[in-house]
Amino acid sequence: TSLTLLSIQRCNMKLISFAAASLFASVSNSALPPGYEDELWCQPGNCEIYTNPYGIVGARSTFEKCYDPETNVMSEGVWTGSETDVTVQDGFIQPQICTAEQYSQCEVDTQCTLLISPGCSCYVSSSIHPYQACEDKDCNFSGCTGNECGGYVGVCQPGFNGTGNTCMLEETNDIGNTTAPVPTPAPSSAALASVSIMICIISISSAINYIA
Repeated sequence: TSLTLLSIQRCNMKLISFAAASLFASVSNSALPPGYEDELWCQPGNCEIYTNPYGIVGARSTFEKCYDPETNVMSEGVWTGSETDVTVQDGFIQPQICTAEQYSQCEVDTQCTLLISPGCSCYVSSSIHPYQACEDKDCNFSGCTGNECGGYVGVCQPGFNGTGNTCMLEETNDIGNTTAPVPTPAPSSAALASVSIMICIISISSAINYIA
């Protein structure tokens, strides 16, 4: 009996550890722990948009921006959190998410164009709200092959609850004539959880058979 209880306790600890790790990794796909970028503050008249031309994960401030629909200007805003002492300027507001009427990057996939940055990375740009990785005439593209976007496509990802659509970078099996590596996705949380549960079941079954 004690051996069975020990196996169950060990399984519980494994699953608790797995759940904690998964929760931390899923918080806004963030590179920062909670308490550093909890709230976005913008100037009056701004709403909040999401943009991710490189299709990467990182801190919330990398993707969530302030946007003024009247002037068509995007800005960084100010981020506050329980672990920071950042002071918000007087008059700044916590913005609502922009509606589709206020900001939308695309209606169809053809409005999402693949481009190459000076660092030889592939990114996607909206024809409605263009993003240029480098607008300087002296941008350095040395070392770029021109095939960096092989294996990727630009797609128009639908918004939700009345928000606008977003141009996103997606992988495709058609890598064409490219030498750029296509990232290998990590195992999903569901797959890892299934493996952990199966290991626990096998451990408990073995303990019960040993006692019997």
